[in-house]
Amino acid sequence: MRVKLEWLNELVDLTGLSLEDIVNTVSLHSIEVENVDRMIKASNIVIGHVLTKEKHPDSDHLNLLTVDVGDEVLNIVCGAPNVDKDQYVIIAKVGAKLPGGEIKKSKIRGYESCGMCCSLQELGIENKYIPEKFANGIYYFEDYKPTLGSDGALALNLKDEVLELGITPNRGDLLSMIGCAYEFSAAFNRPLKPLVYEVVREKSNEKLDIKIETDKCVGYYGQIIKDVKIKESPRWLKSRLIAFGIRAINNCVDITNYVLALFGQPLHAFDLDKLGHKIVIKNAKAGEKFTSLDEIERELKDTDIAITDGNKTQCLGGVMGGLDSEITDTTQNIMLEAAVFDPLTIRKTAARLNLHSESSNRYERGVDINRTKQALDYACYLYKELADAKIVGDAYCAGTTTIPDKEILLTKENVNKRLGTNISTKEIKEILESLNFKVEVSRDTLEVFVPNRRPDITIKEDLVEEVIRLYGYDKLADTIPCDSQAGELRIENKNKRLIQDTLSGLGFNEAITYSLVSDTTNKEFAVLRNEKAEDIKILMPITEERCILRTTLIPSLLNVIKYNLSRKIKDIADFEISKTYYKVDGVIEEELHLGLAITGTYSSSLWQGKKENVDFFLLKGVLEELFKKLSLDVTYKAIDIKCNELHPNRTALLYLGEELIGYAGQVHPSYAHKNDMDEVYVAEINLSKFINKEKNAIHYQSIAKLPSVERDIALVMDKDVKASDVIECILHADKQYLKDAIIFDLYQGDKIEDNKKSIAVKLIFSSDEALTDDIINAKVKRILKDLQYKLNITLRQ
Repeated sequence: MRVKLEWLNELVDLTGLSLEDIVNTVSLHSIEVENVDRMIKASNIVIGHVLTKEKHPDSDHLNLLTVDVGDEVLNIVCGAPNVDKDQYVIIAKVGAKLPGGEIKKSKIRGYESCGMCCSLQELGIENKYIPEKFANGIYYFEDYKPTLGSDGALALNLKDEVLELGITPNRGDLLSMIGCAYEFSAAFNRPLKPLVYEVVREKSNEKLDIKIETDKCVGYYGQIIKDVKIKESPRWLKSRLIAFGIRAINNCVDITNYVLALFGQPLHAFDLDKLGHKIVIKNAKAGEKFTSLDEIERELKDTDIAITDGNKTQCLGGVMGGLDSEITDTTQNIMLEAAVFDPLTIRKTAARLNLHSESSNRYERGVDINRTKQALDYACYLYKELADAKIVGDAYCAGTTTIPDKEILLTKENVNKRLGTNISTKEIKEILESLNFKVEVSRDTLEVFVPNRRPDITIKEDLVEEVIRLYGYDKLADTIPCDSQAGELRIENKNKRLIQDTLSGLGFNEAITYSLVSDTTNKEFAVLRNEKAEDIKILMPITEERCILRTTLIPSLLNVIKYNLSRKIKDIADFEISKTYYKVDGVIEEELHLGLAITGTYSSSLWQGKKENVDFFLLKGVLEELFKKLSLDVTYKAIDIKCNELHPNRTALLYLGEELIGYAGQVHPSYAHKNDMDEVYVAEINLSKFINKEKNAIHYQSIAKLPSVERDIALVMDKDVKASDVIECILHADKQYLKDAIIFDLYQGDKIEDNKKSIAVKLIFSSDEALTDDIINAKVKRILKDLQYKLNITLRQ
């Protein structure tokens, strides 16, 4: 919301307040001032009168001017196509600083130029606010003759500052100058200045027949205005619209925009002779065609609000008018609409048709029906004054015209208990009355009547918030919360932090990626996808690349890998903890996932000449260390789920007991090549399966008094025998002395049959008793016997 201080000062007395005081006080007690702007960003610009104009002898487009600026006459060389004798123009004198630079005395093709005739663009005004007649030339005053040598910015009524307020979604009342005036009045304890106007109406038998046939229209006013003379608006109105952020067009359109800015009440003017005198507000017909003011034919839905002449839609209520009843230069009679529509309906229609405007923005946040008639009357006053129009009869209305104030009971205990303050009942009453709320006190209870313009206030806590922001957050005492209970993280958060700390300690970087992906991407790496899962699609995505809530993290992490590889960063280890989303039978489900992606060199030492490249076993080691920290006994099985994005022989499924919790493996070479990546390894784990599980208690054992005994055995087995099955069988064979079994070699080749392989295993025995060869040999013999019986494994000779 842009607030012109000169305009605001007409509504609330700001006399004597400095700009700094205004900005600081409003930001502390009301709404954040995001920026302070000046419409004209120039200095040393004055009003000049063009005395003479002659063609430059050496140019076909330059003119030689003599310009009276009050205290002197300047010679200026000007190339503007619309400059002429007797014009009153804005002159940048030598030394003037404009957005484009400083003005200096110069010679142009042999003739001295001591200044510059300025266009509005050169003064810093954006092109979108400049009238077409001045778009390609200098600006000159048409409606009056300003004092020579006076300030050019002041003559344009654009000298003062404009505040840009950061309006929050719940404060739709601040989307108007009057709404801001209420707020500034309360913040500075300054009186409001009432609008002074009188509506002169002419008696007539001409009537409007208005009917509302939808519950989406709260109330509707219509006013007949005749003999309108369409012309240019006065300077004061144009300058205020420009400061507000709206381009001036003509008096008829500018009046509706001015009232919108002043009251926050959207208005729409119909050509009465095209519209007729019958108006029916109803839901549009599904599939109905409607041509809007931008000359685009649109298809309506039965959820849209249609303003009709009884048969045909003439306006899309709260969003945009229709081409059939638009105001043109030949329009003489109008029907002026002032209405209030359902915010949610307007929001849906505007979003579906991508027709967001100043009007729809206000309707979406709520418009005060109690001020609608006043806004319409003020518009009628302006039409009489600025368009020489006749206001015919009273306004006709249908639907609700007034909504009573909300009554909320409040005590000083309600306030002080929540704020930790000691504000008296009298102070609370004064604060609320400064907001123009009616307050009645009965004993120690305040009965507060909240006007309809403040829909954000519905309960006593809202009033407490109003009290403290105006009382001053800076007056709150600094206190430490008192609580007998010690704070503690939930198990989920503890485990999440443990995962983050562990992976960071192992050299991984945490990434945060978009939860929205494309339809194609969402179908990739679907190993953990629920068979009954349905995608959750965004109704109106900004782009097709961000149209679906993801069901896997891996494609997003691979995009991070691609991004870094394209910038010559080849050694990458990233992880992400985030949610995935899907629907089952219409019910939305969320799962917390952990994704890892790693490529390049994991560690290296140039001095020692050592280098550890990423492979499956390195990724497996990272996961085993993580599971060890989480006290999880996870087993690995060869992948038996089809996934074209993963290497079929270098990918494993991760099981916690009998439940699948994740996978780890190499990205398929063809997929990696297609996406300009090298050898990349990924893992994804469904943390929701165990994130709320308490870590197992750690049991300590005394260190064995005697050294451990190691034996190496080489085993021969079928190629399809899994190494994990071998280790499991060995550990089950002896639980008395055998502490660990570690595979340290795999051999296939000479003296080993083609369908066989050889694995070397280190057996580690430990005990507080002396382990003799006889004991160890007996244990090894038992292990070999079990391997022979269960897995048909023999000792390699």
